[in-house]
Amino acid sequence: MSGLWLISYIALWILVALLTMVVLGLVRQLGLIHLRLGPEEHLLTTREGLEVGTPAPVFREIDLLSEKDIALDDLKGRPSVLVFVSPSCAPCTALMPHLNTFQRSNDGKVNILLFSQSEPQASLELAKTHQLKMPIISDPEGAISKAYQVRATPFAYGLDEAGLVHRRGIANDLQGLEALLEEAPNSEPMVELPKEETTKTDSSK
Repeated sequence: MSGLWLISYIALWILVALLTMVVLGLVRQLGLIHLRLGPEEHLLTTREGLEVGTPAPVFREIDLLSEKDIALDDLKGRPSVLVFVSPSCAPCTALMPHLNTFQRSNDGKVNILLFSQSEPQASLELAKTHQLKMPIISDPEGAISKAYQVRATPFAYGLDEAGLVHRRGIANDLQGLEALLEEAPNSEPMVELPKEETTKTDSSK
């Protein structure tokens, strides 16, 4: 009987551990739903991310479409929008048509870069599927995302002509992308990302 009792005790604790994981997962998903439906539906300004007014981290990478080097210094002189996406992120997929529209309406006026948290081939497939024309950089290990303190996708930064952070947040649509270039309201609400979110995961997981 003591052996059976011990097995039952261990099984019970295993069940408790599994239920705890499920509950934590549900809490995280509820947090992400709140994030998507937060106080501002277009651009959700987050507490996480680079501070407004600070220099954006430098980088020099290969644009997968042109196969040419592209660096932060190349962007200075015009406002820039940097968008971070991941392949399994459903909101990222929904943002793609808005990103194309945003590029067409700001062609020659704003630098637009897409950072894909996936391997180069998958990133090229993303560009081909959605007919993207802006430079796209593969960030499979999340090194650039980490430097830019990106913890959820689609996350975006608006930079000014000097390469300083102007605005940041979760960009949900065209209005969210446009808001990155606008002045932030004085009483702009901020949302906090779920603690479990990491650099390489996205908000659809």
